[in-house]
This record gives sequence, structure tokens and C-alpha cells, in this order.
Amino acid sequence: MTPRAAIQQIARMVRDDIRSGALSPGAHSIADMLAEQPEGLLLIVDLAGAEGRKKRPDAMMHHAYSFMLGNTLEQLRQRSEAGSGHASMAIENVRTAIAQQIRTGKLAATAALALVSAFSRAGVEVGDDIRSAMDHTMIQTGASQRNLPPPDVDEMLKDLVKACEGDPFLIHSQFAELTAAMPAGLQLSLLEGLVLADESSLREAAIGWLLAEPAIAAPLASMIEETASRGLVSAASVTNLMLIRHWVPEDQRRAIDAIIKAARVAGSVSEKRPAIQVRELLISERDGAGAQSIFASIKQGRKNALVSILIKQGHGVRDAWVAASLSRPEIEDMLGHIASEMSLHETTAEDTALLLSSALADGSGSSPPPFALVQAITLIGLSDVAPTSLSVHDLVASMLEGVDDAATNSRAVERALRASGRWLAINPQLESWFENGDDVTLAIKGKRKIEDRIAAIIETVLEPKRAFWASVAAWSAFAQRGEGDDPQWIEMALVAREVATQRPLAEIPLARYIAVQTVEAARA
Repeated sequence: MTPRAAIQQIARMVRDDIRSGALSPGAHSIADMLAEQPEGLLLIVDLAGAEGRKKRPDAMMHHAYSFMLGNTLEQLRQRSEAGSGHASMAIENVRTAIAQQIRTGKLAATAALALVSAFSRAGVEVGDDIRSAMDHTMIQTGASQRNLPPPDVDEMLKDLVKACEGDPFLIHSQFAELTAAMPAGLQLSLLEGLVLADESSLREAAIGWLLAEPAIAAPLASMIEETASRGLVSAASVTNLMLIRHWVPEDQRRAIDAIIKAARVAGSVSEKRPAIQVRELLISERDGAGAQSIFASIKQGRKNALVSILIKQGHGVRDAWVAASLSRPEIEDMLGHIASEMSLHETTAEDTALLLSSALADGSGSSPPPFALVQAITLIGLSDVAPTSLSVHDLVASMLEGVDDAATNSRAVERALRASGRWLAINPQLESWFENGDDVTLAIKGKRKIEDRIAAIIETVLEPKRAFWASVAAWSAFAQRGEGDDPQWIEMALVAREVATQRPLAEIPLARYIAVQTVEAARA
């Protein structure tokens, strides 16, 4: 079977899974295969284009290709963030292929939108090349269809509200996928429909784009301020705006403040919300890629929900979602499955707010947090979450405050350092603590002896990233400290502080352990 035929057969399997409403285990493993053979993504672009050119294209096949592309792009993004140039190139090659096929007419609008939505779901920037190609195609299409009736945008928005059951955060997510590849002018034209809509959930969804790039956020803020003066910005939106104003640059913050002031002058009336009970609040340790998760089991009125927030070191809050209208057993099953794959620890609302505030500061220079973070924070019951930088030294100091001196003195530090090389025996989470970027390949190139490779990794890979690994260890200790006086988190906090200092990494067994795992991963 040719690679093209194999990809097509896999897509049919995914299509059938989507139709049945339940994805098979094989559907989720496809991304692993394609991430190792990214040329397959170019075949997906070709096949999606071919499907779109049929007299009777199968819309579900477009969904299948989009699913496959999105899952693979997410893996490639993670590898790219870890320093893999091959992953970055694979993503760029897909962008180029989609843009070229749009321009040449090989990728019809329906197929193009399906593929582009995969970028949005994967947290990957669509890119100006695709936007330019989409803009060109829309102009050409408009010129050739001037006598056709315009699409009914109002009807489309009604369908969107119905499909999302009036959830403004879900509406925002769905609409963002639809408009991701559109040029700013067209996006603003469509967003104006949300801002002026009769349906309040559409107007509440519109404020999510105030977290977008200035070309979108600035003119949108002016639109919303004008409607706020007419009482069309709800009290719920004002509450949400009070949160996100802290997450944007100063100039955008002033625009949001103007909206809040106009809404209050117009007298937005608060709606009574169901009482919220946080049944369980959990935090994972930080993995070797710098990822850390927060999970919360929520009871809101008679409904149950599961909240999830993903933090990525150096990139801030990467994702947030709420699975609503679940039964309590369903939530317990989901948390049980999650706990089987990562170490989870009970935490408090105060510690969750501290972690999120630090993450928002950590990611302020890369990308804005997702709008769904507002919903997650509200359900957990947090009120004061704003970017707050926190160094490893300050974090460790706050954790160790009140801990007995005997557990933190110089002798305790030396004991913790010696123990750090054996942590894997009691903590499987550390299996993910290794490097896998292009700098690893360069460091071990030409070195045949294991010890030479380990030394090279410590010196040329870990040494420049000691701040990264100090944070990984410190925030993992932060997660563990919910277990009380367990000495392991205290040891990890002490070692994190040592990694953050100028102590030679060769003297820290944990660094050698990370280097050993890095060498083993490179050989795999």
C-alpha cells in the first residue's frame, strides 16, 4: 500500500469513529506516527484538497483530516517548543503547502477551513501566508459570485448558539476556529455581528477577542465600548473583563477599562448564578517539558463539571477547558484515568491562584492566555489572578517558611542532593525529565563513550537551561507539598534552589540523572 493510500485508509477509520461518536484507541495514536513521519501531513493536505474537488465531497472526511492534522500539529508544537528544529520545519512546511494549494485552487474553501481549524485547536499560529492566500481566494470568489445572494450570517450565528447551547466560551472556541485564517478586516466584520447580536451569549463571547492581537483587539474594544453605553454589555461580561484586563498590555487595558466604565454607567444588572462548590482541587507535578496541570471537580447548582488548566513553562497558560453537565461518577472516572498517567496532589485555591499568576507572568511575552481561562477561574472561585513574577528563590523561600531548621540547614541540603539521584525509584513522574532538542544531537555528536555523552549534555545542554530545570523542580515540590511534612518535597525544593545557584551541575546528582535519561532518549 502506498503512503497516500495508507493515509486515506486511516482517515476513513477516523471518519467512521467520528460518525459513531467514539474514537478508538488507534485514532489517538495516529499523531505519534505522523509526528515521526511529517511528510504524511503533506499527503493529508493533498487528500483533503482532492476530497473537496469531488462532485459529492464527504464532509466527514474533512473532519477526519482536520482531526489527524490537529493532533499531529499539537505534538509537533510541543517538540518545537522543546527545541526541535525538525518539528518547526514540519509545521512551516504544512503552512506553505496549505497556502500554495489555496492559491492554486486545489484546496476548496470548505477543505481549507477544516485544515486551518486544526491549527487553532493545536495552539499553532496559522501564519500570514495562509491568511493572505485565504484573503486572495475570498476576493476572487466574491468577484465570480457577485450575483449570488450573500450568506445569512444571522442564521449562522443562531445555529452556533444552538449547537453550543448558549455557552459563550464554547461559542468563542468554535468561532475562533472558523475565523483563524481570515484577515483582520474580515474577522472584524464578522465579530461586529457578535457585538451587535440580540443574543447575549454572542455578545459575551465577543469579549474573548480582546485577548487577541492589537489589530483585532483595539478596533473591537471601540465597538464594544459603544454598545456598552447602550446597556448591551452584561454584568457577567463586566466580571470577565475585570479578570482579563490584568492579562493584556497597558494600552489595551485602558480600552477595557473604558468598556467597564461605560457598562456601569449604563447600569448592567447582575444575574443570580447557581452556588459553586469545589469538591476536589488537584495539581500535577511539572514534567520534563515544563507542563503542569490543574484539575477541579465542580458542583454548580444541580450540574457537575470538570475544569482543566494546562500550564507550559515559558509559554504561560496554554489551554483551559470545562467539561460541563457530567455526572459525578463520570468525573471521578476521568480523574482516575488522569491520575493513572500523572502524579496528582490535592491543593488549595490560594496555591492555585499563585501558580496561575506566576504562569501568566511567565507567558506574557509569548501568547495571551485562552479566553476559557476566565470560565475556569470563575468556577474554581478565584478572584485575584494577575501576572506576578516569582523567582525560584522566592518560591522556595515561601514554601520552606515555617519548616524546621534541621530539615533545611546545610547538612539537609547535602542529604537532599545525594538523594536526588534516586528520586525516580519513588516518583515515576521523573521519567519525563530529559532533554530532546536539536542541541542534544549536537552535544553528543561524535562521542562514543556514555560518560563523554553525559558530560557533554551537562555542560552544553543543561548548564544553559539550569533556570528551566530549577523551575521544574521547584514547582514539582510546590505540587507535592500538599502531602504535608513528607520530606521528599522539602528535598526537592532544596535541590531546586541549588540548581538555581552557581553550584556546578556536575556536583548535583539530579543533573546527572537528567543527562543519563537524555542520552537514553537520544538512543531510542
